[in-house]
Amino acid sequence: MLQSLRAALADRRRQRQAARVTPAWASRRAREGAAFLDNADPGWADRVDPRTLVLADGQACVLGQLHGDYRRGLSRSRVLDLSSAPTRFVSPVDLGFQASGEGGQEAERLDYAFLTRAWREEVRARREGPLAPVHGAGTAARMAG
Repeated sequence: MLQSLRAALADRRRQRQAARVTPAWASRRAREGAAFLDNADPGWADRVDPRTLVLADGQACVLGQLHGDYRRGLSRSRVLDLSSAPTRFVSPVDLGFQASGEGGQEAERLDYAFLTRAWREEVRARREGPLAPVHGAGTAARMAG
């Protein structure tokens, strides 16, 4: 009986976790991760190819494209800094670099799909936003216009 209760509670928890996997949640996390990269690695979006960007692939994800592979990117971008005691914990899931695995495999697959779309939008926004390069114009022209 105790085992069936535990199983039911675990199933309920997975369902709650899966329910929070939405495009809005992925967008919020990707926005946080993009802001993190804006500070840690200015110009990062110019080095990411949104056409080949796939968050579930450790070499085609954002950190993979920037640093060769996901795990190397975690340390090089200082999402995980093992060189000294961390002053705060930064979660790759919270920054949209990794899907949440807490809702089961289907929820994780869906989260990666939502994250891929959200990151493509973050890259596009940085390339086409108000400070994006204007064809044939320099920085002064962008700032004046």
